[in-house]
Parts: sequence; C-alpha cells; structure tokens
Amino acid sequence: MRRGDKVIALILTAVVLAGIYMYFLRPPATEALIVINVDGEDLYTFTLYQKGRDEIIEVEGVLGITKVHLQDGRVRVIESACPDKICVHTGWTNNPAKPIACLPNRVVVKVFGQPEDGVDLQ
Repeated sequence: MRRGDKVIALILTAVVLAGIYMYFLRPPATEALIVINVDGEDLYTFTLYQKGRDEIIEVEGVLGITKVHLQDGRVRVIESACPDKICVHTGWTNNPAKPIACLPNRVVVKVFGQPEDGVDLQ
C-alpha cells in the first residue's frame, strides 16, 4: 500500500466515524417543541424531549375530545371524535415535516425545531 492509499484510507475512516457519531451518538436536540392548535389558535405548547414523559392530553376540538399522547420525544393522536380517524392512523411523529391533523375536529399537532434524527427527508 502506497502513502497516498494510506492517506485516502485514513480520510475515509474519519468520514465513516464522523457519520456514525452523527447518526447514533449525538444527543438529541432539546429545543424542539410540540404545539397543539385548535381551530386556528395555539392552545398547548410542550417541549418535545422530556426524559421519562408518558402523558395523555385531552384537547377539546369542535366535534369533541382528541387525545394526544406525548412520550419520550415523540407524539401521536390516540383517539379523536372525527369520523375517519386519519389523525389516529398517522402514528408517531417527532418530525417538523410530518404534522398530525384532525381536520374535522380542527386539531393540528405540530413539531417545531430540529427532528430527533436530524434528517429532513425521509
């Protein structure tokens, strides 16, 4: 192996190790927020990352109650008064690009800030 090959191998190793650190070992962003909006008005704001969190928030929408589940850096709707339950089937999110919307009940759950994995495209 020539000297140039060793330099290239060293650079590639450094890039791979940096990638592993960024993907697996980096601590999650703490500035992310969950905002629950009802009928165009922000009613609830929570920090997304709270260790050990496991709580259910009951939100009064125009059709009835929507239950929002907050758990360890992610959020989902577990029950809603809407007929189609699309918001319930959306599942967990921690990504600002993936809000949860219950349009008939006019409840929107949004994440603001950096997603946990730091990836914008999924």
